[in-house]
Amino acid sequence: MSDIFKKLAEFKEENREGYFAIVIKTKGITSCRPGAKMIILPDGKIEGTIGGGEVEHEIISMVKRGEISKPAVYTFNLTGKDFPENKNAINLDSICGGLVEVFVEPIHTRTNLYIIGGGHCATELSALASKCGFFVIVADNREEWVSKEKHPFANKTIVCDYKNLKETLKFKPGDFAVIMTSKHTYDGEVLEQLLETELAYIGMMGSPHKVKQIFNQLIEKGVPEDKLKKVYAPIGFPINSKTPAEIAVSITAQLIAVRNNLKTIKFSSNPLL
Repeated sequence: MSDIFKKLAEFKEENREGYFAIVIKTKGITSCRPGAKMIILPDGKIEGTIGGGEVEHEIISMVKRGEISKPAVYTFNLTGKDFPENKNAINLDSICGGLVEVFVEPIHTRTNLYIIGGGHCATELSALASKCGFFVIVADNREEWVSKEKHPFANKTIVCDYKNLKETLKFKPGDFAVIMTSKHTYDGEVLEQLLETELAYIGMMGSPHKVKQIFNQLIEKGVPEDKLKKVYAPIGFPINSKTPAEIAVSITAQLIAVRNNLKTIKFSSNPLL
């Protein structure tokens, strides 16, 4: 039992998707016992067991079919006949002779936000974005700027090589990334690599002049303009922000708007649009 709880803690720490299942009640003859627990991954792999058999198989199938979106109790009928008092039970092809109630809860993930560059603006952004529901990973090539002291609200801090991000940063489709390194040359290196990913949001901090210069350099290297048009740069909403805290507010607002798929406002001041 303790191993399952350790796994649940790991899932939360790593922001992994899964489903927690626990048997809460049984009646009659079943292979399940009250209190049995397991974690189901989206691909159907499991940690632990609730007894095997038809009930476990059906819950795994429900997860793989995407049928579980919120915490709920499911009743499974293993008797081979209908019970009027359990009309909502899921009838399984079994004649074991019992009923099983299982509580299943999705382990929801938060949107990963990679903040690449851990300077003054990043310290403010990591705090605010974390409070707004993002799973924040701060990465920098300077060890002193990815300490827990500078980013106490970040979920992870990583020292990385800007020339080879894939060695340390494991991007997934749908993740968000913000570029705010200490040099414009680093920004260009990082942006070029991020454009090869399936990120849902790529933002780069900088003045319009700096953004245009980096874009032109990448176009000269053969990067298609269509890819660059998807970059949110200059980053954030235009609220005339000056301080790191104000800049973090403008960026976080844009991140939330993109996450919520808001269509009623202008998202980007990208010079190519």
